[in-house]
Amino acid sequence: MTDYVYRSVLAPYIQGLLDEKRALGYAYNDEAKVLRRFDQYWIENNRDDPKITMDSLEGWCRRRPTEGKGSQSRRIAVVRQFTLYMAGLGIACYIPKDRIRYPRPMVHVLTRPEIIEVFGYIDGYRPGKPNHATVRMANGYKFLYRLILTTGLRNAEAATLRVSDVDWNKGMVLIYNSKGHKDRIIYFPEDLTEIGKNYLSYLRSTLGYEPYWLFPGADPGRHVSSGSVTARFRGFWMQTSFAETCEKNPTVHALRHTFVVFRINGWMAQKMDLSVLMPYLSKFLGHKSTNEVFYYYHQVLEAFRVIREKDTVANSVIPEVRVR
Repeated sequence: MTDYVYRSVLAPYIQGLLDEKRALGYAYNDEAKVLRRFDQYWIENNRDDPKITMDSLEGWCRRRPTEGKGSQSRRIAVVRQFTLYMAGLGIACYIPKDRIRYPRPMVHVLTRPEIIEVFGYIDGYRPGKPNHATVRMANGYKFLYRLILTTGLRNAEAATLRVSDVDWNKGMVLIYNSKGHKDRIIYFPEDLTEIGKNYLSYLRSTLGYEPYWLFPGADPGRHVSSGSVTARFRGFWMQTSFAETCEKNPTVHALRHTFVVFRINGWMAQKMDLSVLMPYLSKFLGHKSTNEVFYYYHQVLEAFRVIREKDTVANSVIPEVRVR
């Protein structure tokens, strides 16, 4: 095969990737053909700019009129390998996803007015048929939903917490064997620690013994089910004034999304280095990689406002691609 001479400003890096792959024994011929097209794309659209950003890749990642999703995905996958190679050289660049999926529904991140109103209903909830169990669980909701919102816990993680998992003096929670069979530590905000201590005192007094589960269900020997936590949150939300006009009504998992977006927005507003902080947030949330964190963030209209305001930072770190 005759080697093509790459001509764009990215040519040295493209050739470096090919040399590396072939030195490892890969033919890399099909990929080289894709990189020819990418080289031409870069000449036509970006000229002398060597910086790979989300905007500069948008045209490349867009689906062609006569192209199937498989071909589109393969094109993006090759360029993803190229950007990962550049990142390995210490060059900051945008890394696209290589999998093309059907559009996901827009994630709903709660606004501050929505949070205030829905928690007003959570705090004011009184069971229609009150008894010891339903009243006890109603008091638990006040802490449970705040816990998810302020720490980003998954619904099932919060519902299955044991009292022994919490160090109240340190405001620390141990999450054992969560999704992906991983353990991790999270920390409460200081004001939430006080709410949690008061709730636990109430729980001990109501049950008359030291509880095993932090959020016991109707049968105190079992934890509350994540399904009932989801259903109850939906009931609270549907009472709000926002429910009728909301395009996609949030589930309890939206509280986790909201935590992520508020946290990242706060960091960006403070001009903090996301490339340093994101791995920590990823571990805090129990994710395998920062890509999963950015899935939450990238879907949100509010997030796009911040991305545009802080574009020089966002283009370097957001590993997601806008696909049309």
